[in-house]
Amino acid sequence: MMANRLVGLRNQIVRSFSTSTALLQGTSAPQSALPNSTEGPSLVPPPIPVFGLEGRYASALFSAASKQKKLDQIDADFQKLDRLLTQNKAIGDLFRNPGITREQRMALINEIGVSDMTRSTLETLVDNRREKKLVKFVSVMNRLMAANRGELICRVITAKPLDDKLRSELDSVLKQFSKKGEKVNVETTVDPSIMGGMIVEVGDRYIDMSISSKIK
Repeated sequence: MMANRLVGLRNQIVRSFSTSTALLQGTSAPQSALPNSTEGPSLVPPPIPVFGLEGRYASALFSAASKQKKLDQIDADFQKLDRLLTQNKAIGDLFRNPGITREQRMALINEIGVSDMTRSTLETLVDNRREKKLVKFVSVMNRLMAANRGELICRVITAKPLDDKLRSELDSVLKQFSKKGEKVNVETTVDPSIMGGMIVEVGDRYIDMSISSKIK
């Protein structure tokens, strides 16, 4: 059954390409509201297009870090944030909790232990009442930084661990969506609650082929 789903994976991802960009478009924050932002042609463009409010924050941070030669530091910060949010979803829930005060959110940011530039960005996120965007912002920033390293992040969730054959087939399928010279970084996670099938995230594209989603 899993093998059959892999056969149709490529076509589903291709079809999603035509609609995902439009779905990702969102209300943009004023550039002046972002930390360390710059106007007009002085903005250093990100290595891949990013969309929505979280994309504006990510672009501004990438530009500022580029100019100050702190991209490696920012990259390390957001890999750390991604691990924290992946391993402990309660942190993201706590950050978004409307019952948590600004001071408590600031204390949480300080406890995480990131660079001043990243902390300033997260503080701006909170001050602009965009704390619900934290998880998406971290995800976008990690995709952006991966692209800067020449990598394409692919995340796959399955109900049970993949055997070597299926993992090899999946890697082969996902590699077809990388650019020339781009390294494919596939991260697999097991979540029995999806009941079967898989959920695949390729860059900014998200395809849910799980049995649980079909039941819903």
